[in-house]
Amino acid sequence: MPLPAIARVIDAAYRAYRANQAIENTRTAAELAQLASEIAERKANIKRVLHTTIETMAREIEVKSSTFAVVDPGGNSTVSRRGNENVIFKEYIERKVPFRPAISQVCLVSLQMPIKVPRRIRKKVAGDTVYSTIEIALKQFTASLFFEAVDEALQWRSPLKSEPNYNSSSHKALLGDPATRPKRFGSAVQPFWPRPKGLLAPDLVVVEYRQEPFETENVFAAVEIKFPQDWVKDEQMKAYVKLMTPRTGVNPNKVGKEKVALLRVPQDCTDFEMDTKHKPTSRGNKNRR
Repeated sequence: MPLPAIARVIDAAYRAYRANQAIENTRTAAELAQLASEIAERKANIKRVLHTTIETMAREIEVKSSTFAVVDPGGNSTVSRRGNENVIFKEYIERKVPFRPAISQVCLVSLQMPIKVPRRIRKKVAGDTVYSTIEIALKQFTASLFFEAVDEALQWRSPLKSEPNYNSSSHKALLGDPATRPKRFGSAVQPFWPRPKGLLAPDLVVVEYRQEPFETENVFAAVEIKFPQDWVKDEQMKAYVKLMTPRTGVNPNKVGKEKVALLRVPQDCTDFEMDTKHKPTSRGNKNRR
């Protein structure tokens, strides 16, 4: 494909992303191509960082995720980032999440080295309109790309599914090819957006059986991930509980609620420790940028 055509494809994909995220970014083909290159580089980087984890998961492809939840200590409900968050969402925070070390590693790398995009801002100075550009760090987007990279490396048999889409009415998963791969509606640059109306997509889903599709019956945990300055919303948690609630069976509401978890970065990541005199840090990562 000639360079101008590639630039148009990238530009179209990124425009869709920008509209959905309400971010007014620079539009030049060179900058968009640079973004696409950075995304590819970061995906390759996480595969290097998680090389051992990916190899281990490949060997454990037949093992149920619930086996790994046994050793998980749960999140840190003794730490609150805002108001009564640790009280209101205590059960979601303390939920056992399989593969928390791997999830934590992805989230911490995304926190420290997020993909950044430019945002143009306009302000009035002495009656004149002045334009400037600032950088926006896309931490959640970076984490989602990383989880997707791990899934791809495992031929779409990773237990960790990044932003899989579900029909909010029927609760059915939107499956790709193979059926263990989430169906996307975006592009190679931004696969997660735009998302058609009527769909719900938890940040991360941990499936019980990796060889089977990620239908809600096969979900062990639907994890809502919150980075700094991204606050937990009660209606969002309730929507995921409703999504994971089975239509039949014994005490379906309890089953649905127990499938939803909250992971705040870095507070609920493995190896997190609280320094009462300084900001919260993650052991072994506090000096990295």
